[in-house]
Amino acid sequence: MEEVDQQALTGAVIQEHGLDLGQLWLEHIALGGDASEQDIRNYIAGLSSLPPKERDTLAQAINEHCAAAGLPGRAPFGDSHVTGPRSGSPGTSSPR
Repeated sequence: MEEVDQQALTGAVIQEHGLDLGQLWLEHIALGGDASEQDIRNYIAGLSSLPPKERDTLAQAINEHCAAAGLPGRAPFGDSHVTGPRSGSPGTSSPR
């Protein structure tokens, strides 16, 4: 998965559930992450990037937090694949 896609999808999960970035940062650190809280805030705001390990540790923290709270939706990992609608599916048009 491209970093920009992972960044956008991760931010969307955080925003959708109104997750607290300070709490997520603490959970990220507990899982072995090294990014500062400000690094996480800048990443979610689209102002900076994070190394792959940090992005995946943050995704793990978010996913564990959501699972514990019974919230739907999950943050993607770097090796996740983005899938879109298939050609011919309702709401899509076939190439001409």
